[in-house]
Amino acid sequence: MLMRLLLRVVSLGAKFALTVVIARTLGFAAVGDYGLAVAASVVASKVLGLGFSAELNRRLAGVQPVAAIGDARALRRVYGIAYLLIAALGFAAWRGGWFGALPVASPAVLGEVVLVALAEHYALEVNSYVFSLHRTRDASLMLFVRTGVWAALAIGGLYCGAIGDLQPVLWLWIAANGAVIGWAWRVIERVARGDATAASVPVDAAAFGARMRGVLAAGAAFYAATILMSGLQYLERFIAAPYLSSDALGRYVFTWASANAVQTIAYASLVVTAGPRLAKAAVNAPAQFAATLRHALRSALLLTAGLALALAALSGPLFRLAHQPVDALGLAVLAILLVSFMLRSLADLLWMAAIALQQGKPVALGMAVLTGIGVLVGGRLVAHHGMLGVALAHLASSVLVTGWLAWVVFGNAPVGRRCDGGRSGGERRA
Repeated sequence: MLMRLLLRVVSLGAKFALTVVIARTLGFAAVGDYGLAVAASVVASKVLGLGFSAELNRRLAGVQPVAAIGDARALRRVYGIAYLLIAALGFAAWRGGWFGALPVASPAVLGEVVLVALAEHYALEVNSYVFSLHRTRDASLMLFVRTGVWAALAIGGLYCGAIGDLQPVLWLWIAANGAVIGWAWRVIERVARGDATAASVPVDAAAFGARMRGVLAAGAAFYAATILMSGLQYLERFIAAPYLSSDALGRYVFTWASANAVQTIAYASLVVTAGPRLAKAAVNAPAQFAATLRHALRSALLLTAGLALALAALSGPLFRLAHQPVDALGLAVLAILLVSFMLRSLADLLWMAAIALQQGKPVALGMAVLTGIGVLVGGRLVAHHGMLGVALAHLASSVLVTGWLAWVVFGNAPVGRRCDGGRSGGERRA
């Protein structure tokens, strides 16, 4: 875990430094284009999974993953068709002049932003497959390449003058994702070749169709819940827009991004490996599932508490770097958001546990209700307490999300029984 933690910290530092270097060497217009690419990649990673990701990763984490690997191979065609449709729609929209209002420097940059989003989505997918197959070392290095190496190369190119505009930076990002996709499939195919059950897996179209319908049916609720939970992560800033000045909202977003490092580091160093362990325990050692989850939650609590304290101690230099005043309000907002992201890290683990237990429907229904509550509570807090209310709204949604996931997971955790009648991960019905 320490190596994953170090790699993730280095990656975050490289991404943050890249933003600063782009601003200093290319100007704030380039920062705006880069920010659009970042936003597009985040949205794509949530939306383009099409409902398959959660269940497929759960099956890949089983002791006999070869059938799930076959499904992952077939999904390449599904995603490829989806990408071609997106590209065609984007091209038609560009020719129709619908993108004229977007603050993008050129059509070429817009095209690269689309490619970044698609490449980032599929690289994230296959990277998660490798984690689910318990190839943690390879998967962690892939994550480092995707999030840190290309950014460091871009910084070097900008400083030495080899890169003179944003387009090569985006091409580096696309190339890094392409390299990870190829690397991941080499690892996945090696796992498939080493699985002694490979020859017994049915390959006919009817069997494949049945498996994929099961994957989609089991993953649809989590797909909807993912979108809702992601919305709750950003909801308060949209509520705040009519109430706060652009300067105040910008200060909040910077503080939010700083505090979010707690959740980001915890996810990359702990959650990505805990998820496959929980999925495996739910099937093969159900009596140990609750203990495995509690151990992971304790580790996450200790890790996030240490990270939060470190960020709080560094708040002065951090704020001064962004020309943000170090005042009581800013420090209070940071403290609230640090606590909120500690809870979000626990929620990430509970989310993985809910996937392992196949509790998609109650999770999705809960997230739909919590979104409505979040809008009402967030509106009142922001209207009455300004920037402090925005942070409190984020904390309130984190409490609700974490509490609901804990109720669902611990209310359905197996105790001394095998899930799915003892069938293997690739053979269970969703």
